[in-house]
Amino acid sequence: MERIYEDVRDAAYHVIEKKGATYYGIAMSLVRITKAILKDEQAILTVSAPLAGEYGTSDLYIGVPAIINRTGICEVVEMDLSEEEQEQFLHSVQTLKRIYENAAAKV
Repeated sequence: MERIYEDVRDAAYHVIEKKGATYYGIAMSLVRITKAILKDEQAILTVSAPLAGEYGTSDLYIGVPAIINRTGICEVVEMDLSEEEQEQFLHSVQTLKRIYENAAAKV
């Protein structure tokens, strides 16, 4: 899990180093997701998915592994997280919820 964390954390730097900008990475991600949908691949990809109890969280879209097919997000894949990883995930959940609440209060 630590290697995955480091790869995700440093991905933008690698794209910038090779291409000079990160929008290529975003475009390639969209191409990959679209291919999984159009070809009904049943691919496991990390996407912002709605949680309904997975990882102990509900009513929030957050980046998690999910099975992608012609219907879009078919199923959220719940990975076994260590206690530390679960705490870090829940910290991210709380941060996102706080941002959403602050944005909604300004509308």
